[in-house]
Amino acid sequence: MATDVDVQFFSHLNGLVLGNNWGDMIRLLDACLVNGVTLPSVTSTSIDKQGDVHLTLFAPHKALLLQVVELTDFEPLSLNQKYRIKGVPSPTQLILKPQNVIAETAVTTKGTGKLASLGYEIIFRDDKDVKRVYRAKNPTAQHPFIRVDESISDGTNSYHSSYAKYAMVGLLEHMDHIDDYEDPNVLQLPFDPTNPSKNWKISGTGGDVVRGWNRWYWRKRGGSQPGEQYSDTDTAIPSGNGQFTFAGNVDAFYLITSIHQNNLSRKIMLGCGVFDSTTSSDVIPNWFLGGAITTSSAGNFYSTIYNSPNMTMLANGATSGKFLVPKNNILSRLSIHEYANCSITGYGSGLIDNHPKSNIAATDFPFSDDDGYLRGSLKHLCFSRKNHLYGVTTPLLEDASMYVYDNVHNMPGAADISGGFYFYLGELS
Repeated sequence: MATDVDVQFFSHLNGLVLGNNWGDMIRLLDACLVNGVTLPSVTSTSIDKQGDVHLTLFAPHKALLLQVVELTDFEPLSLNQKYRIKGVPSPTQLILKPQNVIAETAVTTKGTGKLASLGYEIIFRDDKDVKRVYRAKNPTAQHPFIRVDESISDGTNSYHSSYAKYAMVGLLEHMDHIDDYEDPNVLQLPFDPTNPSKNWKISGTGGDVVRGWNRWYWRKRGGSQPGEQYSDTDTAIPSGNGQFTFAGNVDAFYLITSIHQNNLSRKIMLGCGVFDSTTSSDVIPNWFLGGAITTSSAGNFYSTIYNSPNMTMLANGATSGKFLVPKNNILSRLSIHEYANCSITGYGSGLIDNHPKSNIAATDFPFSDDDGYLRGSLKHLCFSRKNHLYGVTTPLLEDASMYVYDNVHNMPGAADISGGFYFYLGELS
């Protein structure tokens, strides 16, 4: 069996930055989804008796165990493929397990390597470089257009640059240009059929400004307690770079990130893509979208972690742990979205310690919607029935099964107690 190289993950430990600057979210998405991360130049390469490839690099690689590496411009040509990082002997050395067996035993030409992207492309970008539309390469009809908008002014209405940092994010089934979101006959997520542009509007100025509907926050005011309420206008936003784990493939991806840089244990999870549906997705697409669904004005005080619906996606209980799916209504597919929930598994991933003796205690993540329909399972994401207490991106191996784990803050009222989630990466054969 070939080694799985489909699901990739990235981390701040790779040297990627998600800081207190406009553009940081789009730069991160460009790197993880589209470009990958270039490794330092290769100084030596060899193939061992097991068929694994050994690289020595000119400078520290900052790569992590079980990440996917892609080699190009090598000879023999069979080396030009994807690999899992099987070993990290030193900061400048890597041992790579190939997806496909390499018959040759010697390397004649050294090429280049990178941490492989998730396999998306940029369909549209604006001339000011504050908007993107991403989509999977070689998409099926179910793969959505993913629009990400960091703009803070429409020329009249504006959101001050010193306020909390977030992108307006949504899914669309068709687009002809970057601002093509006003057609009521094109399904979106989130979606208001009476106001198709609702997710992308900026209305007002100062503390009264309302910017967007589904919001991917990556930097907000931090306090001494996780439930404290702050407005987006609060300018005491911590500087520096946040911790994160970014994981997925062309079907779905997730971002666990610390939005309060002065307390790195208070992480949230965002995500979007297609899920494994229990029913046909020919009429109602099998999309999901996590984020903060709110039309709150910038000056309104609320708790980012708890009081905004589905802010934390799958954590903190039924009120704040929800995410979005299209409404399961084939008679009126252009209906307003609905909330999905994880009532089947519960909201204590990584908090309940039912299987402390297990090295890894991962289960699937089936979910239902608020109308009572079983909708399917989230791809790659696993519920943790063990409290690991890992505070950063942590690769894990159980026999041949590969995972990466990170924590989220999902215990309301507790200052520093975090649960977490696994992402299943496949098998290392």
